[in-house]
Amino acid sequence: MALYIASMSKNKPTLDSQAYITLAYLTTVAVGMMFDYKYYSNFSINIFEYADILDFLLAPVKNIQLTLFAFGSFALVWIFFWFDKIWQDKWPKTYKTFNFGISKERMERYRPFIFGFSMIAYLILASTFYGERMYKEYQEAPETIEVVFQSDQRAIQGHLIGKNSDYIFLETEDKVIKAIPVSSDVQEIIIHRP
Repeated sequence: MALYIASMSKNKPTLDSQAYITLAYLTTVAVGMMFDYKYYSNFSINIFEYADILDFLLAPVKNIQLTLFAFGSFALVWIFFWFDKIWQDKWPKTYKTFNFGISKERMERYRPFIFGFSMIAYLILASTFYGERMYKEYQEAPETIEVVFQSDQRAIQGHLIGKNSDYIFLETEDKVIKAIPVSSDVQEIIIHRP
């Protein structure tokens, strides 16, 4: 797979379509990791200790909100660059005034840094918003489940915080946060007691 295809008219390398798809998927996975981290941190759970890489790689497939957010973000960035280009071509004087008189060449040089900083800030704000929203939804209508252990038929009942391929996360009535391994002899891991 060639990540770069040299353009004949310009000496600037450009990405091919496979590279864009790969970068979009990896960005979506990174967004999913940030969203999960922000949500589970409300319960004092460091999700990175309990999740494996497959949980994050499958996040875009399992979480439709994450996929919609990622596609919406990509569309927003594309619209922003499209509008920026039109503004630059049709109204160069106001564009230059808005950019504090910075020349087009200089702006091209700093654009990756501006874009990178803006993207990181946007993802942090968005994941914080998502984490708070999901936590609020959890508090308003928690789903109560009961986990029964096959070995001794002992049952634990609590509010479902979330789950991944290896653990079920519960909050019991006495506000104890537990991670219950799905396939293990370990019957529960107490994460936090109030």
